Amino acid sequence: MHEIIKIVAKYFIVLSVIGVAIVFARLGRQDRLRFAALLVLGGVVSYLLAKVGSHLYNDPRPFVQGHFRPLLPHAADNGFPSDHTLFTSFMAWACLVYSRKVGLALLLVAALVGLARMAAGVHHLSDVLASFVFAAVGCFVTRALIAKFYPKPITGNEH
Repeated sequence: MHEIIKIVAKYFIVLSVIGVAIVFARLGRQDRLRFAALLVLGGVVSYLLAKVGSHLYNDPRPFVQGHFRPLLPHAADNGFPSDHTLFTSFMAWACLVYSRKVGLALLLVAALVGLARMAAGVHHLSDVLASFVFAAVGCFVTRALIAKFYPKPITGNEH
């Protein structure tokens, strides 16, 4: 069981990248540009929100508080928020904008990554939930800004 937790916690992040590639490949040219802008700008916004959050709230990692050895080697630094969960959940929220099916599947992947990181003893539930919130806010604020400044063509023709 420990090996499964380690694999999910460390490597399921790759599934998010694959999901993004699938969504990107299925989009038309204009939507690809919007999606790429969402990924880059929304990723930056989500990351900045997480950085601000980490400066406002300090959450010692579970293995530090509980004096045990985590399943994954990790620095004994602030665990808030979970970077792995932030990345995977942001990718999921971004994909959800363009593909409900892929986005929901990736939200499940992000939840599994967060749960595995908790089971590995490197994050608390608050770290994981905050990552989902920071990623969602970063994604949807950026999506609204992109829609405002780069609206879709009225004709719908995207040649």
